[in-house]
Amino acid sequence: MMNSTVVALPVVGLLRAASRLGLTMTLLFVLHGAQAADFIYTVQPGDHPWNLAQRYLKRPALSARLLELNQVPDEHRMMPGTRLRIPHAWLKLQSAEVRLLAVYGETAMVQGASPARLAVPGELMAVQSVLRTGATGSATLGFADGSRVLLRRDSELRLAQAQQRALGKVSLVELVLLAGSLENQVTPLGESGGRFEIRTPAAVAAVRGTDFRLHTHGSKARTEVLSGAVSLTNAQGQIRAEGGQGSVVEGGQSPTPPMPLLGAPSLDGVPERVQRLPIDLPLLTLSGATAYRTQLAPDANFNVAVSDEVSTSPRLRARDVPDGTYVMRVRATDAHGLEGLSAQRTLVVHARPEPPLLIAPTSQAVTEAARPLFRWTQAEPTWRYLLQVMDSVSGDIVDEQSVAGGHSPAPQLDLPAGRYRWRVAAIDPQKGQGPWGDAQEFRRVLPGPGVEPAEVSDGALTLRWSAQPQAARYRLQVARDDTFSAPLVDLLSESPQHRMTELTPGEHQVRVQAIGADGYTGPWGGTQRFVAPEASRQPWWALLLLLPLLGLF
Repeated sequence: MMNSTVVALPVVGLLRAASRLGLTMTLLFVLHGAQAADFIYTVQPGDHPWNLAQRYLKRPALSARLLELNQVPDEHRMMPGTRLRIPHAWLKLQSAEVRLLAVYGETAMVQGASPARLAVPGELMAVQSVLRTGATGSATLGFADGSRVLLRRDSELRLAQAQQRALGKVSLVELVLLAGSLENQVTPLGESGGRFEIRTPAAVAAVRGTDFRLHTHGSKARTEVLSGAVSLTNAQGQIRAEGGQGSVVEGGQSPTPPMPLLGAPSLDGVPERVQRLPIDLPLLTLSGATAYRTQLAPDANFNVAVSDEVSTSPRLRARDVPDGTYVMRVRATDAHGLEGLSAQRTLVVHARPEPPLLIAPTSQAVTEAARPLFRWTQAEPTWRYLLQVMDSVSGDIVDEQSVAGGHSPAPQLDLPAGRYRWRVAAIDPQKGQGPWGDAQEFRRVLPGPGVEPAEVSDGALTLRWSAQPQAARYRLQVARDDTFSAPLVDLLSESPQHRMTELTPGEHQVRVQAIGADGYTGPWGGTQRFVAPEASRQPWWALLLLLPLLGLF
Protein backbone atom coordinates (compact mmCIF):
# COMPACT_ATOMS: atom_id res chain seq x y z
CA MET A 1 0.00 0.00 0.00
CA MET A 2 2.83 2.41 0.79
CA ASN A 3 4.26 2.00 -2.73
CA SER A 4 0.87 2.59 -4.36
CA THR A 5 0.33 5.75 -2.28
CA VAL A 6 3.77 7.12 -3.04
CA VAL A 7 3.35 6.60 -6.79
CA ALA A 8 0.16 8.66 -6.74
CA LEU A 9 1.82 11.75 -5.17
CA PRO A 10 3.25 14.64 -7.18
CA VAL A 11 7.00 14.51 -7.46
CA VAL A 12 7.68 17.41 -5.06
CA GLY A 13 5.38 16.00 -2.40
CA LEU A 14 6.98 12.59 -2.82
CA LEU A 15 10.48 13.94 -2.26
CA ARG A 16 9.38 15.91 0.82
CA ALA A 17 7.76 12.81 2.32
CA ALA A 18 10.86 10.79 1.54
CA SER A 19 13.12 13.37 3.18
CA ARG A 20 11.06 13.30 6.36
CA LEU A 21 11.29 9.50 6.48
CA GLY A 22 14.97 9.33 5.60
CA LEU A 23 14.20 7.13 2.57
CA THR A 24 15.10 9.45 -0.27
CA MET A 25 17.26 7.00 -2.26
CA THR A 26 14.83 4.12 -1.84
CA LEU A 27 11.82 6.12 -2.93
CA LEU A 28 13.63 7.58 -5.91
CA PHE A 29 14.32 4.03 -7.02
CA VAL A 30 10.66 3.08 -6.51
CA LEU A 31 9.50 6.17 -8.36
CA HIS A 32 11.84 5.54 -11.29
CA GLY A 33 10.76 1.91 -11.45
CA ALA A 34 7.08 2.83 -11.33
CA GLN A 35 7.44 5.40 -14.10
CA ALA A 36 9.51 3.08 -16.28
CA ALA A 37 7.06 0.22 -15.84
CA ASP A 38 3.92 2.27 -16.58
CA PHE A 39 1.80 1.42 -19.59
CA ILE A 40 0.92 4.39 -21.79
CA TYR A 41 -2.69 4.34 -22.94
CA THR A 42 -4.07 6.74 -25.56
CA VAL A 43 -7.62 7.85 -24.77
CA GLN A 44 -10.20 6.91 -27.42
CA PRO A 45 -13.59 8.56 -28.10
CA GLY A 46 -16.09 7.35 -25.51
CA ASP A 47 -13.47 6.54 -22.86
CA HIS A 48 -13.90 7.73 -19.29
CA PRO A 49 -12.22 6.59 -16.06
CA TRP A 50 -15.03 4.22 -15.06
CA ASN A 51 -15.22 2.15 -18.24
CA LEU A 52 -11.42 2.07 -18.48
CA ALA A 53 -11.32 0.70 -14.94
CA GLN A 54 -13.96 -1.90 -15.73
CA ARG A 55 -12.20 -3.10 -18.89
CA TYR A 56 -8.54 -2.99 -17.92
CA LEU A 57 -7.96 -2.41 -14.19
CA LYS A 58 -8.02 -4.92 -11.35
CA ARG A 59 -10.60 -2.89 -9.34
CA PRO A 60 -13.10 -0.21 -10.38
CA ALA A 61 -11.92 1.89 -7.40
CA LEU A 62 -8.61 2.46 -9.21
CA SER A 63 -10.35 4.88 -11.57
CA ALA A 64 -9.96 7.72 -9.05
CA ARG A 65 -6.29 6.99 -8.55
CA LEU A 66 -5.86 6.90 -12.34
CA LEU A 67 -7.17 10.48 -12.53
CA GLU A 68 -4.94 11.55 -9.64
CA LEU A 69 -1.80 9.91 -11.11
CA ASN A 70 -2.30 11.60 -14.46
CA GLN A 71 -3.50 14.92 -12.94
CA VAL A 72 -6.72 14.92 -14.97
CA PRO A 73 -8.74 17.91 -13.55
CA ASP A 74 -12.14 16.98 -14.96
CA GLU A 75 -13.22 13.36 -15.04
CA HIS A 76 -15.97 14.28 -17.52
CA ARG A 77 -13.63 15.94 -19.99
CA MET A 78 -10.90 13.40 -20.80
CA MET A 79 -10.06 14.38 -24.37
CA PRO A 80 -9.36 11.70 -27.06
CA GLY A 81 -5.65 11.48 -27.72
CA THR A 82 -4.74 12.10 -24.08
CA ARG A 83 -1.89 9.80 -22.98
CA LEU A 84 -2.52 8.14 -19.62
CA ARG A 85 0.12 6.42 -17.52
CA ILE A 86 -1.17 3.20 -15.99
CA PRO A 87 1.09 1.19 -13.62
CA HIS A 88 1.32 -2.42 -14.75
CA ALA A 89 0.50 -3.51 -11.21
CA TRP A 90 -2.98 -2.00 -11.65
CA LEU A 91 -3.74 -3.84 -14.90
CA LYS A 92 -6.11 -6.75 -14.90
CA LEU A 93 -4.55 -10.15 -15.54
CA GLN A 94 -6.02 -12.63 -17.99
CA SER A 95 -4.99 -16.09 -19.12
CA ALA A 96 -2.43 -16.17 -21.91
CA GLU A 97 -2.31 -18.88 -24.52
CA VAL A 98 0.55 -21.35 -24.48
CA ARG A 99 0.54 -23.42 -27.65
CA LEU A 100 2.43 -26.52 -28.72
CA LEU A 101 4.08 -25.24 -31.88
CA ALA A 102 5.68 -28.57 -32.76
CA VAL A 103 5.88 -32.11 -31.41
CA TYR A 104 8.20 -34.95 -32.37
CA GLY A 105 8.65 -38.54 -31.24
CA GLU A 106 7.67 -39.74 -27.78
CA THR A 107 5.89 -36.71 -26.33
CA ALA A 108 2.97 -36.92 -23.89
CA MET A 109 0.61 -34.43 -22.21
CA VAL A 110 -0.78 -34.90 -18.69
CA GLN A 111 -3.70 -32.69 -17.63
CA GLY A 112 -4.97 -32.92 -14.08
CA ALA A 113 -5.87 -36.43 -12.97
CA SER A 114 -6.33 -37.64 -16.54
CA PRO A 115 -3.93 -40.31 -17.82
CA ALA A 116 -1.08 -39.30 -20.07
CA ARG A 117 -1.90 -39.01 -23.77
CA LEU A 118 0.01 -38.19 -26.92
CA ALA A 119 0.67 -34.48 -27.32
CA VAL A 120 -0.81 -32.94 -30.47
CA PRO A 121 0.90 -30.15 -32.47
CA GLY A 122 -1.13 -26.94 -32.31
CA GLU A 123 -3.00 -27.72 -29.09
CA LEU A 124 -3.11 -25.33 -26.14
CA MET A 125 -1.39 -26.24 -22.90
CA ALA A 126 -3.46 -25.52 -19.83
CA VAL A 127 -1.99 -24.18 -16.60
CA GLN A 128 -0.71 -26.98 -14.33
CA SER A 129 -0.46 -29.36 -17.28
CA VAL A 130 2.71 -31.44 -17.61
CA LEU A 131 4.57 -32.10 -20.85
CA ARG A 132 6.88 -35.13 -21.04
CA THR A 133 9.31 -36.24 -23.72
CA GLY A 134 10.84 -39.68 -24.12
CA ALA A 135 14.13 -40.86 -25.60
CA THR A 136 13.11 -39.73 -29.11
CA GLY A 137 10.82 -36.86 -28.14
CA SER A 138 11.00 -33.08 -28.30
CA ALA A 139 8.47 -30.25 -28.39
CA THR A 140 8.35 -26.46 -28.66
CA LEU A 141 5.99 -24.23 -26.65
CA GLY A 142 5.02 -20.82 -27.99
CA PHE A 143 3.94 -17.97 -25.69
CA ALA A 144 1.79 -14.92 -26.30
CA ASP A 145 4.73 -12.51 -26.43
CA GLY A 146 6.60 -14.59 -29.04
CA SER A 147 8.88 -16.42 -26.61
CA ARG A 148 9.64 -20.05 -27.39
CA VAL A 149 10.85 -22.98 -25.29
CA LEU A 150 12.23 -26.24 -26.73
CA LEU A 151 11.78 -29.19 -24.39
CA ARG A 152 14.52 -31.68 -25.18
CA ARG A 153 14.36 -35.46 -24.98
CA ASP A 154 13.90 -37.24 -21.63
CA SER A 155 12.46 -34.11 -20.01
CA GLU A 156 9.40 -33.08 -17.97
CA LEU A 157 7.92 -29.58 -17.73
CA ARG A 158 4.93 -28.14 -15.83
CA LEU A 159 3.20 -24.90 -16.80
CA ALA A 160 2.67 -23.14 -13.45
CA GLN A 161 1.46 -19.78 -14.72
CA ALA A 162 0.76 -18.06 -18.03
CA GLN A 163 -0.95 -14.67 -17.78
CA GLN A 164 -1.08 -11.46 -19.71
CA ARG A 165 -1.89 -7.88 -18.73
CA ALA A 166 -5.16 -6.60 -20.09
CA LEU A 167 -3.28 -3.97 -22.09
CA GLY A 168 -0.17 -4.53 -24.16
CA LYS A 169 1.73 -7.78 -24.49
CA VAL A 170 3.16 -8.06 -21.03
CA SER A 171 3.46 -11.74 -20.04
CA LEU A 172 3.82 -13.36 -16.65
CA VAL A 173 5.14 -16.87 -17.25
CA GLU A 174 6.27 -19.40 -14.69
CA LEU A 175 7.52 -22.84 -15.72
CA VAL A 176 8.69 -25.69 -13.54
CA LEU A 177 11.39 -27.88 -15.09
CA LEU A 178 11.00 -31.14 -13.21
CA ALA A 179 13.67 -33.03 -15.16
CA GLY A 180 15.74 -32.73 -18.32
CA SER A 181 16.61 -29.71 -20.45
CA LEU A 182 15.09 -26.60 -22.01
CA GLU A 183 16.41 -24.38 -24.77
CA ASN A 184 14.80 -20.96 -24.45
CA GLN A 185 14.36 -17.89 -26.63
CA VAL A 186 12.60 -15.31 -24.47
CA THR A 187 11.29 -12.09 -26.02
CA PRO A 188 12.83 -9.02 -24.32
CA LEU A 189 10.51 -7.71 -21.61
CA GLY A 190 12.11 -4.27 -21.37
CA GLU A 191 10.78 -2.28 -18.40
CA SER A 192 7.24 -3.54 -18.87
CA GLY A 193 7.01 -5.35 -15.57
CA GLY A 194 6.71 -8.73 -17.28
CA ARG A 195 8.27 -11.83 -15.82
CA PHE A 196 9.60 -15.09 -17.27
CA GLU A 197 10.77 -17.59 -14.66
CA ILE A 198 11.77 -21.23 -14.81
CA ARG A 199 11.93 -23.08 -11.52
CA THR A 200 14.01 -26.19 -10.85
CA PRO A 201 14.53 -28.10 -7.61
CA ALA A 202 17.89 -26.35 -7.19
CA ALA A 203 17.25 -22.74 -8.29
CA VAL A 204 15.07 -20.28 -10.16
CA ALA A 205 16.15 -18.80 -13.49
CA ALA A 206 14.63 -15.36 -14.16
CA VAL A 207 15.15 -13.59 -17.48
CA ARG A 208 14.12 -10.38 -19.19
CA GLY A 209 14.80 -11.48 -22.75
CA THR A 210 17.58 -13.84 -23.68
CA ASP A 211 18.66 -17.01 -25.44
CA PHE A 212 19.70 -19.61 -22.90
CA ARG A 213 19.61 -23.27 -21.91
CA LEU A 214 18.60 -24.77 -18.58
CA HIS A 215 19.15 -28.32 -17.33
CA THR A 216 18.14 -30.07 -14.14
CA HIS A 217 18.90 -33.51 -12.79
CA GLY A 218 18.00 -34.35 -9.22
CA SER A 219 19.22 -31.52 -7.00
CA LYS A 220 21.59 -30.10 -9.59
CA ALA A 221 20.89 -27.43 -12.21
CA ARG A 222 22.96 -25.79 -14.93
CA THR A 223 22.35 -22.78 -17.12
CA GLU A 224 24.17 -21.65 -20.26
CA VAL A 225 23.51 -18.14 -21.55
CA LEU A 226 24.01 -17.54 -25.26
CA SER A 227 22.78 -13.92 -25.34
CA GLY A 228 21.21 -11.52 -22.85
CA ALA A 229 21.42 -12.39 -19.17
CA VAL A 230 19.95 -14.87 -16.69
CA SER A 231 19.55 -14.40 -12.94
CA LEU A 232 19.99 -17.71 -11.11
CA THR A 233 18.71 -17.63 -7.54
CA ASN A 234 18.19 -19.95 -4.60
CA ALA A 235 18.09 -19.54 -0.81
CA GLN A 236 21.88 -19.57 -0.61
CA GLY A 237 22.64 -16.85 -3.15
CA GLN A 238 22.18 -15.28 -6.56
CA ILE A 239 24.34 -14.77 -9.64
CA ARG A 240 23.83 -13.08 -13.00
CA ALA A 241 25.25 -14.87 -16.05
CA GLU A 242 25.77 -12.89 -19.24
CA GLY A 243 26.00 -14.14 -22.82
CA GLY A 244 28.78 -16.70 -23.25
CA GLN A 245 28.72 -17.65 -19.57
CA GLY A 246 27.27 -20.47 -17.51
CA SER A 247 26.70 -21.45 -13.90
CA VAL A 248 26.09 -24.65 -11.94
CA VAL A 249 23.90 -25.04 -8.83
CA GLU A 250 24.21 -27.99 -6.46
CA GLY A 251 21.43 -28.62 -3.95
CA GLY A 252 21.96 -26.62 -0.76
CA GLN A 253 24.73 -24.46 -2.26
CA SER A 254 24.76 -21.06 -3.89
CA PRO A 255 25.19 -20.86 -7.68
CA THR A 256 28.80 -20.92 -8.87
CA PRO A 257 30.23 -17.65 -10.18
CA PRO A 258 29.66 -17.31 -13.94
CA MET A 259 32.28 -19.11 -15.98
CA PRO A 260 33.01 -18.89 -19.74
CA LEU A 261 31.44 -21.47 -22.04
CA LEU A 262 33.47 -23.54 -24.46
CA GLY A 263 33.68 -22.26 -28.02
CA ALA A 264 31.99 -23.95 -30.95
CA PRO A 265 33.63 -27.15 -32.22
CA SER A 266 35.16 -27.18 -35.69
CA LEU A 267 33.17 -28.95 -38.40
CA ASP A 268 36.14 -29.08 -40.79
CA GLY A 269 36.26 -32.45 -42.46
CA VAL A 270 32.59 -33.25 -41.79
CA PRO A 271 30.91 -34.02 -45.12
CA GLU A 272 27.90 -31.99 -46.22
CA ARG A 273 26.15 -35.18 -47.35
CA VAL A 274 25.95 -38.53 -45.57
CA GLN A 275 24.76 -41.86 -46.95
CA ARG A 276 25.02 -44.08 -43.89
CA LEU A 277 22.76 -44.28 -40.83
CA PRO A 278 23.18 -44.02 -37.96
CA ILE A 279 25.74 -41.23 -38.44
CA ASP A 280 29.07 -41.64 -36.66
CA LEU A 281 31.78 -39.29 -37.92
CA PRO A 282 35.00 -37.98 -36.32
CA LEU A 283 35.31 -34.40 -35.06
CA LEU A 284 38.40 -32.35 -34.34
CA THR A 285 39.09 -32.46 -30.61
CA LEU A 286 38.18 -29.28 -28.72
CA SER A 287 40.41 -28.47 -25.76
CA GLY A 288 38.56 -28.80 -22.45
CA ALA A 289 35.70 -30.87 -23.89
CA THR A 290 34.50 -34.02 -22.12
CA ALA A 291 31.55 -34.77 -24.43
CA TYR A 292 29.96 -33.63 -27.69
CA ARG A 293 26.25 -33.15 -28.47
CA THR A 294 24.80 -33.32 -32.00
CA GLN A 295 21.26 -32.15 -32.77
CA LEU A 296 19.35 -32.31 -36.05
CA ALA A 297 16.23 -30.30 -36.88
CA PRO A 298 14.14 -30.02 -40.05
CA ASP A 299 14.79 -26.25 -40.29
CA ALA A 300 16.62 -23.37 -38.66
CA ASN A 301 13.71 -22.66 -36.27
CA PHE A 302 14.66 -25.80 -34.34
CA ASN A 303 11.11 -26.31 -33.13
CA VAL A 304 11.89 -29.99 -32.71
CA ALA A 305 15.06 -32.03 -32.54
CA VAL A 306 14.64 -35.16 -34.67
CA SER A 307 17.95 -36.43 -33.33
CA ASP A 308 19.76 -35.46 -30.13
CA GLU A 309 22.82 -37.61 -29.38
CA VAL A 310 25.81 -37.29 -27.05
CA SER A 311 29.26 -38.85 -27.43
CA THR A 312 32.01 -38.87 -24.81
CA SER A 313 34.59 -38.95 -27.62
CA PRO A 314 34.99 -36.34 -30.40
CA ARG A 315 32.35 -37.89 -32.65
CA LEU A 316 29.38 -36.48 -34.54
CA ARG A 317 26.49 -38.87 -33.98
CA ALA A 318 22.87 -38.95 -35.10
CA ARG A 319 20.21 -41.63 -35.03
CA ASP A 320 18.21 -43.08 -37.89
CA VAL A 321 16.33 -40.15 -39.50
CA PRO A 322 14.40 -39.86 -42.77
CA ASP A 323 16.23 -38.71 -45.88
CA GLY A 324 16.24 -34.95 -46.26
CA THR A 325 18.07 -31.70 -45.54
CA TYR A 326 18.60 -30.86 -41.88
CA VAL A 327 20.05 -28.08 -39.78
CA MET A 328 22.77 -29.55 -37.59
CA ARG A 329 24.08 -28.12 -34.31
CA VAL A 330 27.19 -29.48 -32.60
CA ARG A 331 28.55 -28.29 -29.27
CA ALA A 332 30.95 -29.50 -26.61
CA THR A 333 30.46 -30.05 -22.87
CA ASP A 334 33.09 -29.06 -20.31
CA ALA A 335 34.10 -30.74 -17.05
CA HIS A 336 31.35 -28.84 -15.16
CA GLY A 337 28.68 -30.26 -17.45
CA LEU A 338 28.12 -26.91 -19.17
CA GLU A 339 27.40 -27.08 -22.90
CA GLY A 340 29.24 -24.51 -24.97
CA LEU A 341 28.50 -22.53 -28.11
CA SER A 342 27.12 -24.37 -31.13
CA ALA A 343 28.57 -24.85 -34.59
CA GLN A 344 25.65 -24.92 -37.01
CA ARG A 345 25.18 -25.76 -40.68
CA THR A 346 23.03 -27.85 -43.02
CA LEU A 347 23.48 -31.59 -43.48
CA VAL A 348 21.95 -33.66 -46.27
CA VAL A 349 20.99 -37.26 -45.46
CA HIS A 350 20.63 -39.54 -48.50
CA ALA A 351 20.65 -43.10 -47.19
CA ARG A 352 17.71 -44.69 -49.00
CA PRO A 353 16.97 -46.97 -50.65
CA GLU A 354 19.57 -48.76 -48.60
CA PRO A 355 22.20 -50.69 -50.56
CA PRO A 356 22.05 -54.51 -50.46
CA LEU A 357 24.50 -56.75 -48.65
CA LEU A 358 27.14 -58.30 -50.92
CA ILE A 359 27.31 -62.08 -51.03
CA ALA A 360 29.80 -63.17 -53.71
CA PRO A 361 32.61 -62.76 -54.52
CA THR A 362 33.33 -62.42 -50.81
CA SER A 363 35.83 -59.90 -49.45
CA GLN A 364 39.38 -60.77 -50.58
CA ALA A 365 38.10 -63.73 -52.55
CA VAL A 366 40.32 -65.26 -55.25
CA THR A 367 38.77 -66.57 -58.44
CA GLU A 368 40.17 -68.03 -61.61
CA ALA A 369 36.94 -67.28 -63.49
CA ALA A 370 37.32 -64.64 -66.18
CA ARG A 371 33.66 -63.69 -65.70
CA PRO A 372 32.75 -64.42 -62.08
CA LEU A 373 29.11 -64.29 -60.99
CA PHE A 374 28.04 -61.49 -58.61
CA ARG A 375 25.36 -62.06 -55.99
CA TRP A 376 23.77 -59.79 -53.33
CA THR A 377 20.69 -59.66 -51.11
CA GLN A 378 17.38 -58.64 -52.65
CA ALA A 379 14.92 -56.17 -51.09
CA GLU A 380 11.75 -55.31 -53.01
CA PRO A 381 10.84 -57.32 -56.12
CA THR A 382 10.29 -54.12 -58.12
CA TRP A 383 13.73 -52.71 -57.40
CA ARG A 384 16.62 -52.78 -59.85
CA TYR A 385 20.29 -52.69 -58.92
CA LEU A 386 23.31 -50.94 -60.37
CA LEU A 387 26.52 -53.01 -60.36
CA GLN A 388 29.96 -51.46 -60.69
CA VAL A 389 33.28 -53.30 -61.01
CA MET A 390 36.43 -51.18 -60.67
CA ASP A 391 40.14 -51.76 -61.03
CA SER A 392 41.52 -51.57 -57.48
CA VAL A 393 44.77 -49.92 -58.56
CA SER A 394 43.59 -47.29 -61.05
CA GLY A 395 40.02 -46.92 -59.85
CA ASP A 396 38.77 -47.17 -63.44
CA ILE A 397 35.32 -48.67 -63.95
CA VAL A 398 35.74 -51.86 -65.98
CA ASP A 399 32.09 -52.96 -65.91
CA GLU A 400 28.77 -51.28 -65.04
CA GLN A 401 25.28 -52.61 -65.63
CA SER A 402 21.72 -52.21 -64.38
CA VAL A 403 20.25 -55.52 -63.25
CA ALA A 404 16.73 -56.59 -62.36
CA GLY A 405 16.20 -58.09 -58.90
CA GLY A 406 16.83 -61.80 -58.60
CA HIS A 407 19.60 -61.95 -61.23
CA SER A 408 23.25 -62.90 -60.68
CA PRO A 409 25.14 -61.08 -63.42
CA ALA A 410 28.67 -61.67 -64.69
CA PRO A 411 31.01 -59.06 -66.22
CA GLN A 412 30.23 -58.33 -69.83
CA LEU A 413 33.91 -58.82 -70.80
CA ASP A 414 36.66 -61.10 -69.47
CA LEU A 415 38.53 -59.64 -66.52
CA PRO A 416 42.33 -59.66 -66.88
CA ALA A 417 44.25 -61.02 -63.92
CA GLY A 418 44.37 -58.38 -61.18
CA ARG A 419 42.63 -56.87 -58.17
CA TYR A 420 39.10 -55.48 -58.39
CA ARG A 421 36.46 -53.84 -56.20
CA TRP A 422 32.73 -54.17 -56.72
CA ARG A 423 29.71 -52.42 -55.26
CA VAL A 424 25.96 -52.23 -55.73
CA ALA A 425 23.31 -49.51 -55.35
CA ALA A 426 19.56 -50.12 -55.15
CA ILE A 427 17.14 -48.32 -57.48
CA ASP A 428 13.62 -47.70 -56.16
CA PRO A 429 11.11 -46.97 -58.97
CA GLN A 430 9.69 -44.06 -56.91
CA LYS A 431 12.72 -42.68 -55.06
CA GLY A 432 15.38 -43.40 -57.67
CA GLN A 433 18.91 -44.60 -57.00
CA GLY A 434 20.10 -44.85 -53.42
CA PRO A 435 23.66 -44.61 -52.12
CA TRP A 436 26.37 -47.09 -53.04
CA GLY A 437 27.12 -49.85 -50.60
CA ASP A 438 30.65 -50.44 -49.34
CA ALA A 439 32.90 -51.81 -52.05
CA GLN A 440 34.30 -55.32 -51.65
CA GLU A 441 37.64 -56.42 -53.12
CA PHE A 442 38.41 -59.64 -54.92
CA ARG A 443 41.25 -60.91 -57.12
CA ARG A 444 41.06 -62.59 -60.44
CA VAL A 445 44.03 -64.92 -61.02
CA LEU A 446 45.12 -67.16 -63.83
CA PRO A 447 45.39 -70.89 -63.17
CA GLY A 448 48.79 -71.97 -61.89
CA PRO A 449 51.51 -72.36 -64.54
CA GLY A 450 51.52 -75.68 -66.39
CA VAL A 451 54.86 -77.52 -66.64
CA GLU A 452 55.99 -78.78 -70.03
CA PRO A 453 57.66 -82.19 -70.49
CA ALA A 454 61.17 -82.25 -69.08
CA GLU A 455 64.12 -82.02 -71.49
CA VAL A 456 67.35 -83.93 -70.95
CA SER A 457 70.53 -82.86 -72.69
CA ASP A 458 74.23 -82.92 -71.84
CA GLY A 459 73.48 -84.76 -68.63
CA ALA A 460 71.18 -81.99 -67.34
CA LEU A 461 67.42 -81.80 -67.01
CA THR A 462 65.49 -78.60 -67.93
CA LEU A 463 61.98 -77.81 -66.72
CA ARG A 464 59.90 -75.19 -68.51
CA TRP A 465 56.41 -73.83 -67.71
CA SER A 466 53.96 -71.33 -69.14
CA ALA A 467 54.80 -67.71 -68.44
CA GLN A 468 52.10 -65.53 -66.85
CA PRO A 469 51.60 -61.78 -67.28
CA GLN A 470 52.11 -59.70 -64.11
CA ALA A 471 54.22 -62.48 -62.57
CA ALA A 472 57.47 -61.18 -61.10
CA ARG A 473 58.85 -64.65 -60.28
CA TYR A 474 57.90 -68.27 -59.86
CA ARG A 475 58.22 -70.86 -57.14
CA LEU A 476 59.29 -74.33 -58.25
CA GLN A 477 58.98 -77.47 -56.18
CA VAL A 478 60.19 -80.97 -57.08
CA ALA A 479 59.41 -83.93 -54.84
CA ARG A 480 59.32 -87.73 -54.88
CA ASP A 481 55.55 -87.81 -54.19
CA ASP A 482 52.59 -85.60 -54.92
CA THR A 483 52.20 -84.46 -51.30
CA PHE A 484 55.34 -82.31 -51.59
CA SER A 485 55.85 -82.76 -47.85
CA ALA A 486 59.63 -83.07 -48.28
CA PRO A 487 60.53 -81.35 -51.56
CA LEU A 488 63.90 -82.13 -53.10
CA VAL A 489 63.86 -78.75 -54.84
CA ASP A 490 62.14 -75.62 -53.52
CA LEU A 491 63.39 -72.45 -55.16
CA LEU A 492 62.41 -69.11 -56.71
CA SER A 493 63.04 -68.31 -60.34
CA GLU A 494 62.59 -65.08 -62.23
CA SER A 495 62.27 -66.88 -65.55
CA PRO A 496 59.75 -69.58 -66.55
CA GLN A 497 62.39 -72.36 -66.66
CA HIS A 498 65.03 -74.07 -64.51
CA ARG A 499 68.02 -76.33 -65.35
CA MET A 500 69.00 -79.10 -62.90
CA THR A 501 72.22 -81.10 -63.03
CA GLU A 502 72.02 -83.09 -59.83
CA LEU A 503 68.85 -85.04 -59.34
CA THR A 504 68.34 -88.58 -58.06
CA PRO A 505 67.30 -90.83 -60.90
CA GLY A 506 63.72 -92.00 -60.93
CA GLU A 507 60.17 -90.69 -60.91
CA HIS A 508 59.49 -87.17 -59.59
CA GLN A 509 56.58 -84.73 -59.18
CA VAL A 510 56.87 -81.05 -60.10
CA ARG A 511 54.63 -78.01 -59.61
CA VAL A 512 54.94 -74.23 -60.11
CA GLN A 513 53.13 -71.15 -58.79
CA ALA A 514 53.37 -67.52 -59.93
CA ILE A 515 54.17 -64.64 -57.56
CA GLY A 516 53.01 -61.17 -58.59
CA ALA A 517 54.94 -57.91 -58.34
CA ASP A 518 52.81 -56.98 -55.29
CA GLY A 519 53.87 -60.18 -53.51
CA TYR A 520 50.62 -62.02 -54.09
CA THR A 521 51.17 -65.76 -54.48
CA GLY A 522 48.90 -67.45 -56.97
CA PRO A 523 47.61 -71.02 -56.92
CA TRP A 524 49.84 -73.98 -57.67
CA GLY A 525 49.61 -75.27 -61.17
CA GLY A 526 48.72 -78.83 -61.84
CA THR A 527 51.21 -81.43 -60.65
CA GLN A 528 53.26 -82.97 -63.47
CA ARG A 529 55.25 -86.19 -63.44
CA PHE A 530 58.68 -86.72 -64.97
CA VAL A 531 61.47 -89.31 -64.74
CA ALA A 532 65.03 -88.26 -64.07
CA PRO A 533 67.32 -90.59 -66.10
CA GLU A 534 70.19 -92.50 -64.52
CA ALA A 535 73.68 -91.26 -65.24
CA SER A 536 75.30 -93.09 -68.20
CA ARG A 537 77.95 -95.80 -67.17
CA GLN A 538 81.26 -96.47 -69.06
CA PRO A 539 82.15 -100.21 -69.79
CA TRP A 540 85.07 -101.73 -67.76
CA TRP A 541 87.25 -102.18 -70.73
CA ALA A 542 87.22 -98.45 -71.39
CA LEU A 543 89.57 -98.15 -68.43
CA LEU A 544 92.31 -99.92 -70.41
CA LEU A 545 92.53 -96.87 -72.59
CA LEU A 546 93.93 -95.00 -69.60
CA LEU A 547 96.92 -97.38 -69.04
CA PRO A 548 99.30 -95.66 -71.47
CA LEU A 549 98.84 -92.50 -69.49
CA LEU A 550 100.13 -94.14 -66.33
CA GLY A 551 103.60 -94.57 -67.89
CA LEU A 552 104.04 -90.86 -67.95
CA PHE A 553 104.31 -90.70 -64.17
